[in-house]
Amino acid sequence: MMKRLMALLMALLLLGCLPIGAMAGESVDMERKGSIMVTMRIGEKPVSGGSLTLYRVGEVQGDGFRLTDSFQNFPGSLDDIGSPELAKELAEYGKNFPGRTKTVGEDGSVCFDNLVVGLYLVVQKTAAKGYSKVAPFLVSVPYLSDGKYVYDVDAGSKMELEKEPEPTNPPTWPKGNIPQTGQLWWPIPLLVVGGLAFLVIGVLRYRGDKDEE
Repeated sequence: MMKRLMALLMALLLLGCLPIGAMAGESVDMERKGSIMVTMRIGEKPVSGGSLTLYRVGEVQGDGFRLTDSFQNFPGSLDDIGSPELAKELAEYGKNFPGRTKTVGEDGSVCFDNLVVGLYLVVQKTAAKGYSKVAPFLVSVPYLSDGKYVYDVDAGSKMELEKEPEPTNPPTWPKGNIPQTGQLWWPIPLLVVGGLAFLVIGVLRYRGDKDEE
């Protein structure tokens, strides 16, 4: 049930990334500013901490998008903007580019406002403590909802947050004597001394017997 719900959520969110011209007959207000809200949750629990970075990777061109000047040398196109692989490749290409970074708030949300129309890449460079990073994803401003363009986009979280594996603690020994394992070595000197003593006694007795003869 949860997998079906996540698949439905992904499909609905990806609709927001369709080419502008394919959304509806009404025209997009190119002068209007928009926003992107991202909420980090695991189940119903908000996850605070970490940060998200936003990049504008596409400008509106006809029925789709073209790469912005910053990403113009990216060795690919924006033909399939619903592809997770495309988002990862864009994130890798622009990892050293300046972006707009915000810290995730106590309610688990980040809002990027005052955005011009276009295609945006969301990247999590710093994860919340104890959680893995979410994969990069693309969001368009605006997107179509019920036949109307929405400029304030609620992107949610396109990936289910995952906790990092718990670290394995090394075994601890009780304070005091170190536990002994294997063969004990302290009797060896005593055995050597004892052996030498018996050897000396044997030699002396042998000599005494010789003298008596």
